[in-house]
Amino acid sequence: MVGSTFPLAAMSTDVEIEVYPKRPITLVVGFAPGDAADVVARQLALQMSEDLGQKVVVTNRPGAAGNIGAASVAKAEPDGYTIFMAVRPVALHKVMYQQVAYDFSADLVPVGMVVRVPYVLVMGKHVDATTLREAIALTGENPGKYTCASGGLGSTNHLICEALKDKAGMPWVHVPYSGSAAALTDVLGGRADFAVAAVTAALPHIAAESVRPLAVFSDGRVPTISNVPNIDEFGFAEISAHGWCALVAPTGTPSHAITRLNRSLNTALANVEIRKKLVRLGYVLPSPANTPEALEGFLKEDTETWTDVLREVQTRALQ
Repeated sequence: MVGSTFPLAAMSTDVEIEVYPKRPITLVVGFAPGDAADVVARQLALQMSEDLGQKVVVTNRPGAAGNIGAASVAKAEPDGYTIFMAVRPVALHKVMYQQVAYDFSADLVPVGMVVRVPYVLVMGKHVDATTLREAIALTGENPGKYTCASGGLGSTNHLICEALKDKAGMPWVHVPYSGSAAALTDVLGGRADFAVAAVTAALPHIAAESVRPLAVFSDGRVPTISNVPNIDEFGFAEISAHGWCALVAPTGTPSHAITRLNRSLNTALANVEIRKKLVRLGYVLPSPANTPEALEGFLKEDTETWTDVLREVQTRALQ
């Protein structure tokens, strides 16, 4: 009996693998349209749709630095048809957003790294300074007068705001927004003074000269804005930090779906045109060894590192 049924089971699995996906896939982004994660998600969705033979539809569910969207995917049916564009804050939610009812490491599984995201400090044209050195002096002379806008509590740009406050002596007030796009809008309008934003979100405003870029937070200068100094050039190498975007899926998603999604992701990232476009937008592409296992190891190490940083920020705030 066992001998007769095993081939049928294997055949059924082969058919299941062959037909996936057989309907559109929803890619949830935890930020508003125009944010760094949204921009890369839409570029990726176009390429993956072509490769998978089914539409990958981007859906925005902003709030709590991406955690609202992450929670919705963590609770979704684990059938391979709902995936999430994860960013660092969703891996740190236990520190910042304890009320969000999901566990990143338990409820979501890795598919693959998408991009690394360099950040830039920009300043509103209304602020009476032109360089980072001048901005440090100005904010230091006026504690609490100036604001630093970020994409949300616990976000990488929030942590950079806090690190600049501590290490560079910029005693501003941190103001969280629902994403970099909203933060930049208020800097443009003079309602916020500074913002730490993903390069891709800030790039159009830098090109239009509607904000002043002061420093980038990455290893070396960013090619798309090569005239902007790296934070290390000012003696603050410890503040350097990349963000990241990665695809994850609900725990329990079939292994064949994870494998297919990872292959489609890497096929998209190997496309010459999309590589050029992402680099031009300011993203840093992942290494060729882009497997779910590699992402799992990265997430474990990155989460431990930044959880410690965030707890230190919280401790200082209570002192």
